[in-house]
Amino acid sequence: MRRLDFGNFEESREEAEFHKLLNEAVLNLCYELPPAIRSETLHFLYKYSDSTTDSGFDYFKKYYSPCYTILYWINENAQSLDWDDPLLELLIQSHSSALLLYSLDDHLVDQSLKTTHSLLQLRTQTWERYSQAGRLFAKEIHGGISVRDDFVDRYFNSVRDDSYMETLEAYLDRFRLRMATCSLQPYLLARSFMTREQAESVLKMYEAFGIAWRLLNDYQDLEKDLENDTFSSMTYFLSNADAMDWGSRGRSRILSCFENFGLEFKISDRINSYLKEAARIASELFLDHYANCLLSMRILIEPIPLSGARDLTEI
Repeated sequence: MRRLDFGNFEESREEAEFHKLLNEAVLNLCYELPPAIRSETLHFLYKYSDSTTDSGFDYFKKYYSPCYTILYWINENAQSLDWDDPLLELLIQSHSSALLLYSLDDHLVDQSLKTTHSLLQLRTQTWERYSQAGRLFAKEIHGGISVRDDFVDRYFNSVRDDSYMETLEAYLDRFRLRMATCSLQPYLLARSFMTREQAESVLKMYEAFGIAWRLLNDYQDLEKDLENDTFSSMTYFLSNADAMDWGSRGRSRILSCFENFGLEFKISDRINSYLKEAARIASELFLDHYANCLLSMRILIEPIPLSGARDLTEI
């Protein structure tokens, strides 16, 4: 099957500067660690993010920009407050920590990361930053603390539940809950600038983008998940009989099934529908640049040339 990825969208100058602020927040987090483990932790983060000393630290290089630029565009369209505003600094600290935690927790639990004392301390420090900055930001919003506590509770309830879901929709509904620590910041920022109804739309928009990313990631990890007997959303694209063979023993037959009915086309259509829905909501909220970014990320599959046909790019 073909390798799929989102379409390209180049960050604007303003988005690139905001991207730097998030990276600075992660570095500042490391500088707060005990000196004995600071260098080791920085080395880990450079390696974990594939950053180099030549190009500079960029933890978020592997993240698709809509997961953080949403904060920039909500503020830009509503108030255009400077990002050195103390309240917005709390927002950056909280959101950068949430994105770091999401990855760390996932890889620590599945044991793809080796547990060390410095890594455990980084995780602890990141959670403390997320919790403290998030609470201080939420205090400035009417009802914000209860909202913050509810979202955190949603997250922990969902990650404790690994039961089989009967439908893809139920599986994705649970994933929405697992996004809660990351979707909290856009939602609270929207609650501070917009109406309650608009904030709910921001949440739906952000979750739609997140689901598109989840589906793409599950497709990209398909062979690895089969080899490791790891359940994923791709299971729901099989018949019940075929799904029973999910895992390393049924790997060849399942991949053949996916190849025969064109999984890449089915998953691309599903992913693109979520991106279009997110873009539609963004346009209704007058977040036009964000909407254009989401639309540009749609997956376009080039047709495979017929056997013996010449590629026009070679002429």
